[in-house]
Amino acid sequence: MKMKVNVQVIKSLRDSRCYSQEQLAEMSGLSLRTVQRIEAKGVASLESIKSLAAALDIDCQQLLAMDHSIHVPGSASAAGVPEQTQTSATEQASRNQAPAKPKANKHTYLWSMLLVIAANAFGFWGIFDAYNAGRIDHDTMSLLKNLVSLALLFSVGLLAYKGYKEGIFK
Repeated sequence: MKMKVNVQVIKSLRDSRCYSQEQLAEMSGLSLRTVQRIEAKGVASLESIKSLAAALDIDCQQLLAMDHSIHVPGSASAAGVPEQTQTSATEQASRNQAPAKPKANKHTYLWSMLLVIAANAFGFWGIFDAYNAGRIDHDTMSLLKNLVSLALLFSVGLLAYKGYKEGIFK
């Protein structure tokens, strides 16, 4: 079932967070073409709306094309000020909020560490294979082995530090 969405809210939230359509598509799990179509036509399925809302960290209702402004008793419209001078709660929140970073989880960091370790193991294998085949001498093998060891320690250390700073490994 297709539903009308407020394209301006999607675009303003996407722009305020400095997301491209491609980044929003990746974060929401939708295709780039789907995000482009939603922004162009203003129509989306309920599942697409839920995915976009989750990626933009807002409630699904805020994406639906209903009343674009929120009326609060004692607000500008109640005082007789024209409605177009009001900003919606979504627009105010997007202005006050820093751009959201994609959230990583423990598994992302662990898989990244595993990938770094595997790449370095492949490097070690290549170094020792070249040494055993006589293509490099002992001094070159020692130098390359030490460089790969330092790269491994630095990469895993950096990933662990970033994970700790983001609260993943606390």
